[in-house]
Amino acid sequence: MPDSDCPYPAKKLILNLVKEAQQPISAQVMVRMAELFSVEANNVRVTLNRLTRQDLLDLTERGVYVLGSAARHLAERQSAWRLTEDKVRPWEGQWIAIYTAHLGRRDRKMLRQRQRATAMLGFSEFYQGLLIRPDNLQASLADLTEQLFHLGLESEACVFRAEGFSQESGPSPEALWPIAEINARYRDNTEEMLNWRSSFEDKPLDVAARECFLIGDRVLRDIAYDPLLPEEIVDQQARSEMVATMADFDDLGKSIWRELISRFMADQT
Repeated sequence: MPDSDCPYPAKKLILNLVKEAQQPISAQVMVRMAELFSVEANNVRVTLNRLTRQDLLDLTERGVYVLGSAARHLAERQSAWRLTEDKVRPWEGQWIAIYTAHLGRRDRKMLRQRQRATAMLGFSEFYQGLLIRPDNLQASLADLTEQLFHLGLESEACVFRAEGFSQESGPSPEALWPIAEINARYRDNTEEMLNWRSSFEDKPLDVAARECFLIGDRVLRDIAYDPLLPEEIVDQQARSEMVATMADFDDLGKSIWRELISRFMADQT
């Protein structure tokens, strides 16, 4: 869990607060909530102005905010993590490959964007310029290619199915992904959430709100970047248990945050 002295990103915090409030929320309340994460009041106000200009927040009246149209669309996409296991299907031994060797590596910004896009969909570099992942996703090849391009992969990249590797030169999952680390992460995340749920009622409301936010945020990031490998490679049951536990944890966290937001709003009246 991040140290309390390390400020949490103001943009991410504010958008989550406004989303979970489910009602217009004032800048004053957000300043108080942000204090739990060592985010300064001036940082909150500057970020609010920037998010409003970007249509991520809308003003309902002076100093009172709701999610803007752009943020509502983003929130809908982010909620898809609950359907993580619906994104996979049984693996038949084929692979999806991306060829990028002809694209070059000199443009560091483009290279980072490419690496992020491919990592988000579970690809790993088999040879320099050739990335692969198991062909076990429900998305068609065309849809997967479109997702990669949307995430930032250059449209000149070649995305295709690959099969027929020899046993000697074929992909080794253990060399491509940190399998033991992935499986341990599934179990550790589930255990941490269950342990926290068993003891949170003894904590002050503001402490519980902060802790569940930070734990949930980290687990959601793990889910977002999970390569969704098939059961032949990772412990798929442990992954399913982590996602299901996170769904319950998320529901609990939302109720805690709404209670704290309501308390802060009541203090204003």
